Order: sequence, then structure tokens, then C-alpha cells
Amino acid sequence: MFGRWLFVRIGAAEKALREGRIDDACAAVEREDLREHTRGQRLLDELVKPLMARARLHRQAGRLRAALADLDKLAAFGRATSAVQTLRQQVAEEMQADVRADAEAQAAAGRAADLLRAGRLETMRADLDGVKDPQQREALAQELERRVERSGQLLAQAADALGREDVLGALRLWQEACRRHGRSGETDAFAVRLGESCRRACQQWFADGHVDRLLTAHAQLDPLIDREPTVAEGARLAELCARAATNLSAADYTNLRQTLLRLKGIRADVPWVNDALTALASLSDAQERLTASPLGLCASRAAPPTVGDRPGKTALLAVAPLRGEYPVDPHALRLEKPLLLLVDGAASALLVTGERVRLGRGGSAVAVDVPLPGDLHTHHADIIRRGEDYFLTAYGRVEVNHRVVEHTLLRDGDRLVLGSQTRMVFCRPSAKSDTAVLRLSHRNRLAQDVSEIVLFQDTCLIGPGVSCHVRTREGNGQLVLFARGGALHARQTAGDGWAAAPVQAVAAGQTLECGDVRLTVKPYEMV
Repeated sequence: MFGRWLFVRIGAAEKALREGRIDDACAAVEREDLREHTRGQRLLDELVKPLMARARLHRQAGRLRAALADLDKLAAFGRATSAVQTLRQQVAEEMQADVRADAEAQAAAGRAADLLRAGRLETMRADLDGVKDPQQREALAQELERRVERSGQLLAQAADALGREDVLGALRLWQEACRRHGRSGETDAFAVRLGESCRRACQQWFADGHVDRLLTAHAQLDPLIDREPTVAEGARLAELCARAATNLSAADYTNLRQTLLRLKGIRADVPWVNDALTALASLSDAQERLTASPLGLCASRAAPPTVGDRPGKTALLAVAPLRGEYPVDPHALRLEKPLLLLVDGAASALLVTGERVRLGRGGSAVAVDVPLPGDLHTHHADIIRRGEDYFLTAYGRVEVNHRVVEHTLLRDGDRLVLGSQTRMVFCRPSAKSDTAVLRLSHRNRLAQDVSEIVLFQDTCLIGPGVSCHVRTREGNGQLVLFARGGALHARQTAGDGWAAAPVQAVAAGQTLECGDVRLTVKPYEMV
């Protein structure tokens, strides 16, 4: 009875094959008892040709998965001839090529979307043709045109503002167009016109004594400088005016005089600058008379103030008389190149100066101030100091607090990621100093185990306190590094015997002791 049923199934499979019902025939021979029969083996041999033919048709039509399924059936039936294996390999390679093409298309769409979110409209327009999916390409093109249209509306309003000589209004509208809708050829072209207007306006405001307008423009000029460098002259005027106002509010008359002299060096015919210098000269004469009086003699015997006794950043440098400066020791280190700062009980630090600090990949041919490890551009980003503020300008991918940026103001505690792995934290430990610190992740340390970058500006506090730029893990001593005449000096500001502690020149490679703080400073060898 079972044998008769077997012959019935074999007959049904043979009939299905004759009628072209290949799948029914395949389903029948999948039973092991049928494949072991002589007629079943013959049926399997007869299935090779139609399955191969159908697999080729599937391949020609682009149905690669269906072609692969037919060839896999032949392999399962034990009929994987050389022709079957060759065809199967060709189909598998085409499927892999399709997968790669799909991945590249998705990557192209992702890059275009990232460029759109970052506001790089012209670059995104050039990359749009690389998006293969018609729906994605159409959606991105529509969003691009929407942004270009809205950006054009804001630029038209900015042009009207320039026509009314409202330079600050035009600057604000241009920034809004760039921030909300991205950078394009139109925004760059308008930046040239706006830059010239800003330069002339800053010169006029400075000459007329409208320092309030200069200070208002100061916070808005940085994005324009990157596109139109001629604005840097106006930004410099605004920065010096802001610094002079800070010097005056802190009663820091020595630095105020230096700042005013710099302003006069830029333009000598400004009456209010000359009047301020005349007033400072009178104030200096009055101070000299007070110092020469009996009261001045008593005051000279009083203990010098500690850090924090006086308002303003000059409290950190309670080591200089009102007029003049300490003589520069000829053996003191010059602040011309990056320095390696080694402090007992503290992390190694790289001390860099300058208003623009270049960050990039270590070991590259391009010279950078901070050579970082990782998959970075040779010149990946700049950190720029404008007065008391620090700004970051990115040339490669940079995230600040999980947001991709091109230009941004840095604040204490901001978390930065350069490239995909280089992580650091921007810190402003002391409100009494313009110096900032980049604290690197332990995986991103520089050569010679450097884990902190000190962006040095006049002073650097070293000690166990939370307001110190370089923190020691023990002791109660504290010292301040400061610049005099372009050279590095140090003075103890806390701990045993600090009041009588002298100013010491910092010499290259020599260990310096200030109370219980021991440090060594030497030139940093770039690797």
C-alpha cells in the first residue's frame, strides 16, 4: 500500500514538471523517500535545467533573491554542478554590490541631510545628485529651496537696513539668516558688503566716542570675521574698548593706560582717547604725591593683599606696584612657544598663549599649537579669545554639548567632541582670570602624558582650590604664574610664609619651589 502511494506521488511530481509547475515538482521531491527512489533521482536530474533557466530569468529581471532561492534548491537536491555554482557566485556578488550601493546611497542621503542641518547649503546642493533615492532627493531639494527662499527674505531685510545705515540691524539679520537657514553663496556675497559697512561704522563710532555701540557690535562681529577678514580691525577696536572699560571698573590704571595707548596707536586723532590719557597722567601724579606722603610710608609697610582681597582680575597679580613692573629676568622662559608644565601631585599640562590656538591631528605636516591624537583633520579647529570670551571655529566635525557646531561661544563646563573620539571639557575655573583650561579625556592624552591644555592669558593659578587652573591633590600652598615682559614668573599666594615670598623667574627645566608647590616648566617637544 505504501509503495503504491509512493508511485502516485512520483507520478504527480513528474506530471507537475511536464506542465511547467516547477515549484510543485520541487515540493514533491523534498520528501526523502521520493529522492531515494530511482524515478525520484531521475526527476531531480530533470529539474536542473528548468530551475537554472528560471534562475537566469530572475537574475536578468533583477530578482536576485528569487534567483538565489532556485539555485539553493538545486544545492539542497545535491545537484550543485559547476554551472550552478558559477551562477550562484555571480548572483551573490551582484547582491553584495546592490547592498553596497544601497549603503552608499543611504550614506549620501545622510551626508546631504547633515550638511543641510549644519547650514552648508552650497556644499549640500553639490552633493544632492549623489542621493539615489528619488523621494529622498526630492524631499531634500524642497527643504533646500525653502531655506534658500527664507534666507533670501532675511537678506533683503538686511539690505534695507544697510540702506538706512542701520549696521547693527543688518548684522543681526545676516546672522539670523546664517544661523537659521545656513550659509550660501548669497550670504557670503552679502558678508562682503556688510563687512565693509561694519568696518566704516566701527571707525566712526570709535571716533565719535560711541563706545556703547562698539561694545554691542563686539559680541556680533565674530561670525562675520571668518567670512570677511577686513572686519577684524573693527573687532579689535571693540575688544580694546571693552578691555579699557573693564580696566577702569577694576581701578586697574596701569593696564588701562596700556590699553588706551594701543587704541591711540590704531588711530591717534581721537579726542576722547587723548583726554582719557591726560586724565590718567593727572591721576598718576596724584598717586605719586600720595605715596610720597607720610600716609604712603605707612601703607608701604602693610602686608600685600591676597588673591580675592581686591575686585577684578588684578587681585591675582597683587605682586606689582601701581606704576611699573618687575624687571624681567633674562633667564626666565619666554612665552613664544608651547610649554610643558609639570607640577608635583597634579596632571601634566600644556601651556599655550595667543589669541588663536590651533587644534589638529598630531604628527601631521601642518603646524598646530595642540597636536591631538585621533581621526582629526590636520587643522581641525581654532579656539579664539576675544576679550574675556572664548569662541570655537570648526573646520572639521565638532560637537559642543551633543550639538554639531561651526562657530560658537564657549562656556564653563562645555563638553567638546572633535572628530568621532577626541573628547575634552572647556573650563573657566577662576572668575578673576581670563585663562581657560581644556581638560582631555584619559583616552585622548597628548604625548608626554599631557591631560590638560592651559589657554594662558596673563595668569595661571596652581594649587588645591577649585578656582585653580592646575589643581594639586595635596598641600595648602598656592602660586600664580604670570607674564612680565613676555617672560614667565611665579609667586606664592597662599600657604606658609606667602606674604614674604619673592617673585621668582621660571627658568627652563629647573624645579621651582613656592611653598609646598614644586613645578618644572620646559619647552614642549611636538611629536
